Amino acid sequence: MLKTAMERDQLARPFEKSIKQFGEVVMNDQSLLAKLDQTPDKESFIQLYRGLAADQGIHFSRDDLLVAVQEQKQGSNWVIPRAVLRMIADRF
Repeated sequence: MLKTAMERDQLARPFEKSIKQFGEVVMNDQSLLAKLDQTPDKESFIQLYRGLAADQGIHFSRDDLLVAVQEQKQGSNWVIPRAVLRMIADRF
């Protein structure tokens, strides 16, 4: 039953796969983490996060990222790495 629910969510929310994929890229590249950490505010962070993802061929919308952030702040759908979430907490 859990597997079925996970498959359903992947089909209904394909952006989560992209956001998670980019999170893995960020966690494996300290220079990307450093760039993100230099952003002064929410909008700068969102623009840079999406831009860096696009540079890797990974795409998701601003709204998709905001949904993932909000859900993760509420303790569900761990799509964004904790190190990135800590940066978000300082800016959002």
